[in-house]
Amino acid sequence: MFPQFFTRHLRAWSAVTLIAASACNSVTPVAAPTNEALTLTFWHAQTGVAAATLDAFADDFHKANPGIVVRGEARPNDGDLLRQGIAAMALNQLPDFIIASDRTVAEFARRDALAPLDGWLNDPRIGLSENERADLIPGLLDAGRASNQLRAFAFDARTVVLCYNANLLVAARADAPRTWDQFSAAARATTRANAHGWTMKPDARVFDALILGRGGSVLNAALTQAQFGDAAGMSVLQMIVALNRGGAATFVETEAAAFDEFAQGRATFLFVTTDQLPGLSDALARTHATFGFGIAPVPQTDPTRPVGVVFGSQIAVFKASDERVRAAWQFARWLVQPAQATRWTQATYALPTRLSARASLATDPNLVLLRGAWHDPLPALRAAPTVKDALWIDAAIVELWTSVAQTADIASALTRATTRVNRLLGQTP
Repeated sequence: MFPQFFTRHLRAWSAVTLIAASACNSVTPVAAPTNEALTLTFWHAQTGVAAATLDAFADDFHKANPGIVVRGEARPNDGDLLRQGIAAMALNQLPDFIIASDRTVAEFARRDALAPLDGWLNDPRIGLSENERADLIPGLLDAGRASNQLRAFAFDARTVVLCYNANLLVAARADAPRTWDQFSAAARATTRANAHGWTMKPDARVFDALILGRGGSVLNAALTQAQFGDAAGMSVLQMIVALNRGGAATFVETEAAAFDEFAQGRATFLFVTTDQLPGLSDALARTHATFGFGIAPVPQTDPTRPVGVVFGSQIAVFKASDERVRAAWQFARWLVQPAQATRWTQATYALPTRLSARASLATDPNLVLLRGAWHDPLPALRAAPTVKDALWIDAAIVELWTSVAQTADIASALTRATTRVNRLLGQTP
């Protein structure tokens, strides 16, 4: 299993402080709204262990709530969830709820297919108490809002982290960087004839994290206009150009190439999303890497007030009768209790949505690799863009990064990218 490499090679100086939180909350069974069992159906795109875990969750929920039966149905991927969901809308045959990526859920919200959840969230009996809300990773509730209403509930969380070769840092007498100045200095200090400080593979979510870490944003607060052309975006691009053209960074076009560069000890730093860690581990195992490995948060302009990007799976309930929406909410609420959040993390290596569930990262050897995702203080999380043409915006960001890394002028590349993104957002030049 992939965490074995990380468990074996993680060094004491690569560990970071984990926020200790309260013990898991107990779950009180809630009676079904009718005397007869109510059967709920949900769709998801999970496979393997993750799909089996969802089935186990459904069984366990029914044992605690005998009046509600939950049945999961798998679809091949999120694209099929969306396509089949749109078709089911036309036939009035939607499932009761879905567990899907934030962008898929956002598309259903734009089609006004989702039930608002604020009323259930605030319900004095089956809602979330203030203590329970405080136990959620900050920012996750806001990630599920659309048109000022809660339309989805975060099921798991993924983010961007900085992976580093600890041996190369020690040889250069450098530490894992907390600031961008430290990152650039360490990248230069660890560059040798056969190794670069940073192997960069253009990625839209990584770019989002780099900008957030400098106090900026890819889009404006209203999600109506590109914002990556401001000072924060310019600083990111200038860093990319300076390190790449100065020889302290190397540009690769594929994820596999980036993993191989890092696994073979030819790079000190590599930014990845947490869902890419299994693939990186495979590369490390394949090359029989023996160097010390560490994970750190994305560097920040102000590490005392960190900001990070978050994305992942969400639970969304389709519009239906109050009885069915209520029952689906009860299951959603149960799914994100600390006990279930811990089990999901153990099965999928996604970051848990509950602070109290994160305690498992300190005690479970199979999850120790995730401990470095955040330092104290916890970052303020910002959701990755989920606007209608988010994939095309991603492509524009990747093209921007690629072009400036391949000698294009920053100003002209920014003009092209912002014009393209603003058109996608419905803005005229």
